Amino acid sequence: MRRSFPFSALIYVILTTTSLVILYPLLFMVSATFTSTAQYYRTSFFPIPDFFDLRNYVPVLLDCSQGCIYQAMLTTGLREAWYLVWMLIISIFGGYVFARLRFPGKNALFLFLLSGLMVPDILLLLPLYVMLARWPLIGGNDLLGQGGSGFVNTWPALFILGMVNVLALFLIKQNYEMIPGEYEEAALVDGAGTLRIILQVYVPMLRPALTALSLLVFIGIWNDYLGPLIFVGGNKDITPIALTVQRLIYGLTQRQAETIADFPLIFGATTLMSIPPIVVYFALQRYIVQGLVGVGIKG
Repeated sequence: MRRSFPFSALIYVILTTTSLVILYPLLFMVSATFTSTAQYYRTSFFPIPDFFDLRNYVPVLLDCSQGCIYQAMLTTGLREAWYLVWMLIISIFGGYVFARLRFPGKNALFLFLLSGLMVPDILLLLPLYVMLARWPLIGGNDLLGQGGSGFVNTWPALFILGMVNVLALFLIKQNYEMIPGEYEEAALVDGAGTLRIILQVYVPMLRPALTALSLLVFIGIWNDYLGPLIFVGGNKDITPIALTVQRLIYGLTQRQAETIADFPLIFGATTLMSIPPIVVYFALQRYIVQGLVGVGIKG
């Protein structure tokens, strides 16, 4: 049924207005990086620079007093690759186990894993810190985990926590259950083994969901601030990008002789941090709805 012109116009007006409201903070931030401090404070609604240069990006890139931003990006990139690989392995094979195989206690084990999602992450910070700090025979600790610092402020603290992504496991399991079992039966008749069925039959069908989950994991790791602050906050050489940018902003603003903050410089740091996730998002945005639209529907 065709929509009337007033109704269609109203929809476009609402969508356009909503898009502008969402994009306004981002456009404001990027535009402000090309202004001087004095010009920025004369801004009433939107900063319009007189000229475009990179003066507010140079100090951010060169300042390494609180950790170099490019080193922090490399550290975060390593974390991204590590957690994405583990997310894909566990969700693909674990999802198959819970969706297709039958064994005693399967439902109870799956519910036990899901129960971990009910616990707020902030409540786990103290137990995880104690676990890392008292790891036996690491960082000067004895066999009982006493006398040293364990994994705190070391590289492993950035990689050994959260390797099992239960939410991704749940979503991929739901996607497995939406795929008719006849595909697997046909592959078995053709002589395919379980590993080949998973990798050559199911994974191509799961690609949209896996891509959407990879995007969510990427953004989550890129914006991870509180965990690194607690576990590796005392070692500026290995802090990820979110913590490094926060400390860089604090250091740059503290050096100002004036009592007012240099917001163009601050926005320069946050703009540099925002570029990678924005690029990744626009490259993969079409998979988000496609990959998650059927989650929770068992076919």
